[in-house]
Amino acid sequence: SGNAKPSEIDMLWELSKQIEGHTICALGDGAAWPAQGLIRHFRPELERRMQEHAESEKAAAVA
Repeated sequence: SGNAKPSEIDMLWELSKQIEGHTICALGDGAAWPAQGLIRHFRPELERRMQEHAESEKAAAVA
């Protein structure tokens, strides 16, 4: 855990867009919306936390 890369945010966004509106069940849309909302409203926070985690992993490897 904790090995996400910023490029995976875009992948998750695209995946959620492929689900939304393309299922015969409304639950598909409902499953995609939380991920879209997280990215839409908190992308800078996600990227910052990924960067901080990567830096702490590097520091731990050096120590």
